[in-house]
Amino acid sequence: MTADLVKAFSESGLFGLMVPTALGGSEADTRTSLEVFEELAYADGSIGWSLMANASTSCFASIYLDDEPTAALFPSGVAGIHGGMFGPVGKATRDENGFLVDGSYRFGSGTGHADWFAAGFIEQENGEDAALESGMPAMRIAFIPAEQITKRDGWNVLGLKGTGSFDYAVESVHVDEAFTFPLLEPVQHRGGATYQIGMFGLVAIGHAGFALGVGRRALDEVLEVAKTKQRLGGDPIAGQQMFLHEFAMHDAAMRSARAFTYEAFEQAEFTAIAEGAPTPVETQRMRQATTYGTRIAADACRFAYTWAGSDGLREPSIIGRCFRDISASTQHVYVDNNTLTAYTQTLMMFGEPSSF
Repeated sequence: MTADLVKAFSESGLFGLMVPTALGGSEADTRTSLEVFEELAYADGSIGWSLMANASTSCFASIYLDDEPTAALFPSGVAGIHGGMFGPVGKATRDENGFLVDGSYRFGSGTGHADWFAAGFIEQENGEDAALESGMPAMRIAFIPAEQITKRDGWNVLGLKGTGSFDYAVESVHVDEAFTFPLLEPVQHRGGATYQIGMFGLVAIGHAGFALGVGRRALDEVLEVAKTKQRLGGDPIAGQQMFLHEFAMHDAAMRSARAFTYEAFEQAEFTAIAEGAPTPVETQRMRQATTYGTRIAADACRFAYTWAGSDGLREPSIIGRCFRDISASTQHVYVDNNTLTAYTQTLMMFGEPSSF
């Protein structure tokens, strides 16, 4: 992200989109956050992805850390910018006041302009992974100032090239316990009921909005290309029945995925406000909608890229970028196939009255 954009996003408050109003943020509801991420990704996939990573990381720092660390991370409203990787790939041992953290992290989206880095780790006891009472590993998220991070290159990738997704290392850095929170059972310290959709629901908002924006942009672009493009030896694309039919199907699929996504998040938010938390099925449905929307968007981008011919192949090409960016996003663990199997398993376990 360029310096001018970072400045504009800071001044407009976009980095604080999901930060509670108590810390100067917008404390946006699910619909507003989805719309913002969708709009930014429509304009530019890499910028949308990077802002999504920053806004989400700032959200978690602002609601799951206590007053002392938030005063450091948000020194003047939402001035701080936060990025990093929540995956617990690091290791840490307890010392007198906190943890000594070591780890090598990849996919640090938005860290190119971040003031603080998130770093997930597993606590160690006697050289082995510590466990919670549930039997799960004792995983925590640490927030570390950028000057204590060793930033590395490594983002040589197919798509999402402009996301500032640096690899980075944490090398025996002491982190006060107050600047960490448990990954599986974080405690909300501030903010309203919307945050009760949970960390995994809050993460899903960004991924879902990104996919919807990129998929829609690809379809809009190929429709413009089709008005004038004629491939050698063939009829103009705008007059080919196969293109017209396939476009209509992808357009309908994107609109359907968007409607389902907004419905899933708003229903989970409604229940969280009314009951304190969404149901297990509603929680899994947010992830189901996110993975499904990403698949539909990937199909739309592939369709646009195929029909655009060399217009999508030769750079610069918006369609080519949409195709590469969505292809990169499908590799993220958050939209893995397991999110769909988990939904079905949860539905069988808890059931849900039909809404039809």
